[in-house]
Order: sequence, then C-alpha cells, then structure tokens
Amino acid sequence: MAEAPVGPANPAPLARQTLAYGLTGLIVPLVGLITLPVFARVFTRSQYGILELATTTGTVVVTLTDLGMMAATLRSFYDYRDEQEPERRNVVLTGFLTTAAAALTAAALMILLREQVSSAVFGRAGLGTIVVLVALTVPALNTWRFTSEVMRIRQQAFYYFALSVVAAAISTVLGVVGVLAFDWRVKGVIVAGLIAAVLSAAGALFVIRRSLAGRFSRTHQRAMLAFGLPLVPSALSAWALALIDRIILARLGTLSEVGQYAIANRISMLMMLGMTAFLFALTPFLFSVYAEDPLQEKAARGRTLTYLVFILSISGLALTLYAKEVLDIVAPKFDDAYLAVGPLVLGTAANGIATLLTTGISIVRRTVYLAVFGVLCAALNIGLNVALIPPFGIVGAAIATTIGYGALAISYYWISQRLYPTPYEPSKVLTMLTVASLLAIIGLLPIEPLGLAIAVKLAALGAFVGISWLAGAMTRTEYRELRRFVAGMLRVAPG
Repeated sequence: MAEAPVGPANPAPLARQTLAYGLTGLIVPLVGLITLPVFARVFTRSQYGILELATTTGTVVVTLTDLGMMAATLRSFYDYRDEQEPERRNVVLTGFLTTAAAALTAAALMILLREQVSSAVFGRAGLGTIVVLVALTVPALNTWRFTSEVMRIRQQAFYYFALSVVAAAISTVLGVVGVLAFDWRVKGVIVAGLIAAVLSAAGALFVIRRSLAGRFSRTHQRAMLAFGLPLVPSALSAWALALIDRIILARLGTLSEVGQYAIANRISMLMMLGMTAFLFALTPFLFSVYAEDPLQEKAARGRTLTYLVFILSISGLALTLYAKEVLDIVAPKFDDAYLAVGPLVLGTAANGIATLLTTGISIVRRTVYLAVFGVLCAALNIGLNVALIPPFGIVGAAIATTIGYGALAISYYWISQRLYPTPYEPSKVLTMLTVASLLAIIGLLPIEPLGLAIAVKLAALGAFVGISWLAGAMTRTEYRELRRFVAGMLRVAPG
C-alpha cells in the first residue's frame, strides 16, 4: 500500500522561513571559513585555545542569563490569538526586561571578579582584560538573542537575515583587518565581536519596537518564570554538553589541544547550517499548527524527525569524509583536528534530534523533565570527559560529547512518548545513523592519491543514499516529500 504523505497543510510559510533562516545560518559557517585560514595561520594553537575559551564563556553566560525567557515568551505568546495583540506585547516586554536585568547583573559580576573568572576559565590569572571584554558583550548578545526570538515569533525572518549579515560583515572585516594589518590578537577579535553585537542588538530593538510597546506584568512574569526557570538547569546541562569539554580539556590537557579541538568544532559547525535554520523556523510553525489542529501537528512532527535525521546523517557523513582534505588546505598547523570531526558531527545530529523531541514536552508544559534529564546527561558527559580526555585527548572529548547528546535524545524520546505520544519512526532513525557512522570510518583511512580519495568518499555518500532506500529508512514517497519541501524553499524569498 502506498504511503500517504503526512505534513502541514500549507508548507509554504515553513519553507519560506526555513530558507530565510537557512541563509542566515550560512553566515556563521561562512564567517568561520573566512576567518579560519587567517586565524589558524596567525594565532598559535594556545592563542586559538584562549579565543575558543573566551567565546565559550560568553556563550555560557548568555545562555544562563536568558532565564528560560526565550522559550517562555514563545510559549506564552501563543496563549493569545491575533486579536489579543496587547497581551502579546505585554508578554514580550515582560520577558525582555526580565532577561535584560539578569544579563546586566551577570556582566557586572564578571567584571568585579575578573581575575577569579580568569583562573577558573583559562587555568591562570592575568587574563582579566579578556574577561572584561567578554562581560561587556553579554548584555548585547543577550539582547540580540531575545530580539531575534521575537522576530522569529513574528515571522520577520528577512530583518533577522539582514541584521545578521550586517553584524557578521562588521565582525569579520574588523577581525581580519585588525589581525592582518594592525597585529591584533585575541583581544582585538573579541572587540570586533563586541562592536558587531552592539550594532545588531540596536538594530533588532528598532525592528521589534512595536512588540515592546506593552506593559510589564508580574502575572505574566510569574507564569513565564514557572515555565522558564526549570529550563535553566536544562540550559546548564546544554552548556555542559556543548562547551564544558573545552574547559576540561584545558585543565587535563593543554591550550594547544583546545586549539585543535576548536578547529574540529569549526568544521562540525557547518552541519549546524541546515539544522539550526530548520529548527528555528519549525518550532513556532509547529506551535501555530498545534493551536489550530493538535493531531495535524503530531503527524507533521513525527514525519519531520525522519527527514531531519536523513539530512543530518548525509551532511555529517560528508563533513567527516572530507575533513582531512579541508583542514590540509585551511589549517595545516592543526593536523590532528580531523580525528575529532566524526564524533562531533554525530553528537550534533543527536542534539538536533533532542531539540525536535522537546516540542511535545513543551506543548504539555512539563519542562521540568528537560531539566532533570538534561542535568543527568550533563553529569554523564562531564564524567566521560574526565575519563576519556587523558588517554585520548581531543578524540576522547568528542566521544564524550557524542555519548552525552545521545543519552539526551534517548531520554527525551522516552519521556515525550509518555507525556505526549507522537508517531515517530525510531527504526528508520537508527538505521540512517548507523549506516552513516559506519561509512564515516572511511574518512579516517589513508587513501592515496587525492583523486582516488575524493572518488571513494563520493561513492560512500552515494552508498548511504542507496542503503537508506533499500533498508526502507527513506521510501520513494519520503524522497518525493523531501524534494517538494526543498523545491518550496527555492520558489520563495525570505520575508
């Protein structure tokens, strides 16, 4: 019996939003590709390690100062319909003021305790100036994150894209020119990022100014904190899963290894392009479908997981297979970084799966489970990092991260199916991930000459598509639906 396609009744808005976020998501990997060969040649491994730890610290602090308000604002916004615009504005303003106060407080504490933070993060004092610069970026980045969420809710993807392009251009030009022409080092790169963050935050505030034309509501704040605060431990666990491996690596290894690991992460970040774009567009889209037809939302989300895993698997396989050749060109000094790319992209795939699985949990407002399982998986990840980094270095850190994300995805699947059962297809998911992981081993083999290596690895990509079809993980109907969605993105423009 032929399978009937299951999906949103009108995929055009999702396709349009995904295209816009896809173009936006291209910015970060593009900036990474532009700056990677420059910084990898100018900076020593240790300097690159310091830059990575500084960036990590800023990301961690901004994640915490969110207080769960991004997710809470998204959820509370859709408690009201279009005709209840004043209440929606009250929700947005309340969320913004709450998280902005937290960001300013965190920045002040970092500045006051800069030497202590330096010792904790970098393993040595004397880098207080870098800590201060990172602290100054926190309010700007926090504002940008929240305002971009509002643009996402309002489906203002074009403005999000335009502001992201401007900010990335400023940061890239200032950073590259400063390093090459003025002999800037790590501090200069951070200052460039600070300037870009301030400008993008200011532009975003102007774009969403009408959404902030509401009243601060303690009633809304209490409801949003009740939803969002349980996500803070979850955010902490996300930090532990995504970023703490760098800090442990700096403690148990060297800053040079942190630099190698940072390069591997830059390559694996390319996989975030499609995943982040799609999930950014998908979440508000699913909430809007749920508001009209809960059964349709379940069906769409169940089939979406299969498509997401296929795309993540084939893109992750491509990155793993060709990581060595790419790094030989753009970062020849970081010759061992390719070894960690495979586990890192598998961890990224598991993270994408876990992110999609949180939607059902959020719909029933049981976010406490996200915190519980997030903390448990983070603890597992920390323990594995401590155990695996001494004998295996950057590969051990990458494996620990992958296992942590894998455990998180399994946990979220288990609890989400009990709280809000959804017709996912786990056998197809496992088949594609297994096939891609086995074929990725080819990327570690010494194949000469270069032409033969490229051909063999291209054949491995074709084998993945063929095996997925023969095993029934992706049927003819599913390939057709996926092509239709991609064609939809190509027919529309950001807006």
